[in-house]
Amino acid sequence: MEYKETIYEKDGHIATVTLNRPERRNAWTFTMRDEVYHALKDAERDDQIRVIIITGAGQSFCAGADLSILSGQSKEPTEIPAELKDPVKHFTYPHQILKPIIVAINGPAIGWGVTLILFWDIRIAAESAKFSAMYPRRGLAMEGGASWLLPRIVGLGKALELAFTARTISARDALELGLVNHVVPDGQLMAKAREIANEIAENCSPVAVAEIKREVYEHLATDLAAAVKDDVDTFDALYKTADFKEGIRAMMQKRAPNFPGKR
Repeated sequence: MEYKETIYEKDGHIATVTLNRPERRNAWTFTMRDEVYHALKDAERDDQIRVIIITGAGQSFCAGADLSILSGQSKEPTEIPAELKDPVKHFTYPHQILKPIIVAINGPAIGWGVTLILFWDIRIAAESAKFSAMYPRRGLAMEGGASWLLPRIVGLGKALELAFTARTISARDALELGLVNHVVPDGQLMAKAREIANEIAENCSPVAVAEIKREVYEHLATDLAAAVKDDVDTFDALYKTADFKEGIRAMMQKRAPNFPGKR
């Protein structure tokens, strides 16, 4: 694919996807949607990639949906990925990509920009980042499952206050609420994202990390008994993997592991 509104790069075990419409504050378009999807699916298929970072170009992360979409003037392309035609998978497919997705929020995340970050795994914000679920100020309700995810991330009361008021909050406010994991000075944002990505890629079994991500998201929709059974079955299955054997060897030899990423 030719990337026109995003930048897709690979460096060792890390893939980076950059929303690249800085002149439009990275407002979301159908083209950007398809390119992000394509990049994430490519990273999923690439055995060398173990962690994905997503960020924005310029001073904004994502200012929401482009006005051409909101006004109905922008039309869906004739050919779109089949998975995106499903109204549920359209939003939730990042949960099925069993590699950690870190979002480095470099500036304002507004409307759809907030919804996006809810579906990615680890959220890091620059100090200049701001957040607003601005929907009711435009006569809209929450979209794409944000009403389900936001309360699970920040708690029911906090989620409702954010949604009802549609107020803009700072990065520090977002950290206090639990919406983001870390807040760092603007110039240290990507360094922090890569620090966490490298910690995962260099020290943790890709097979185990994939199973952890699967378990966590699947178990949001199960009861405790089902989660316990799945955890036990998965734990037992991992005993047989090449990654587990390498993890034990590394521990006994008192060295860093070199996980093959294989079962």
